Amino acid sequence: MNMQRTPIIRTAVLVAAIATAVSFLNTAPMPVAAQTALYKSCQEDKLTTPLTLQPATAATAAATVAATPAATTAAPAAEDIVFLEVAGSESEACYLASEVFLDNNMMGMKAGFNGAVGVTKTIKGEIALDRANVANSQIGDITINISEFKSDNDRRDGFIRQNFLQSNKYPFATLTEATAVGLPATAYKEGDTLTFKIQGTLTVHDKKRATTFDATGTFKDGTLVIRAVTDLKMSDFGIDPPSIGGLLKVDDATRIIVNLVAREPKAAATPAK
Repeated sequence: MNMQRTPIIRTAVLVAAIATAVSFLNTAPMPVAAQTALYKSCQEDKLTTPLTLQPATAATAAATVAATPAATTAAPAAEDIVFLEVAGSESEACYLASEVFLDNNMMGMKAGFNGAVGVTKTIKGEIALDRANVANSQIGDITINISEFKSDNDRRDGFIRQNFLQSNKYPFATLTEATAVGLPATAYKEGDTLTFKIQGTLTVHDKKRATTFDATGTFKDGTLVIRAVTDLKMSDFGIDPPSIGGLLKVDDATRIIVNLVAREPKAAATPAK
């Protein structure tokens, strides 16, 4: 009789233990990785085919923006400006490039096409959002530390720092004189996603060029998220696309993606008297 009851007892204990574990897992805090991301990482935008640039020049791009119908001007409203700082550790700036490798290349990469993605999370900048009249919002200078670009290959990263971007010598890329074009001259409704363009002077490798980004922005719960994308030529910034002895060739065309997260700066602690 005891021999028959023992397996039943063990089974009951096991079932109770499993039920307790399931209950714990269901009530445990959600891991950070499982929580909803503020934006789609540019790693998910990795190129699968060579990038093709549109033939439009900077001048024609500017003309296109100028031809965009102006937003309807709303009646004057009291300012409702929120000053925000870019949270560098939560933001990212990325390059997406097209590479072609031959067999026995120096990086040990698989022969054929490869979409390279380099990411840096050291970004600084300030943004003033006017919630009463979004068109009055302003973008301060954005500074990106490109010497910290990290891809999936350390050899590539070292080559870029020393011979390509020469980011050991020119560690920062900056966007200055930035202007948001196409924002509505109306009050902002929290949570709405706005589509606009950002025009400014992009400086890379000590070369300046007027650049236009296609952008989207959303402000919710005190957090502003902006995604800005532009395609450009490396050669426009005095950078020769890498080509090494037939083993590696990189296209001149590249895509730049900047995912910015900005919040109100935390007040400095008051020193104790």
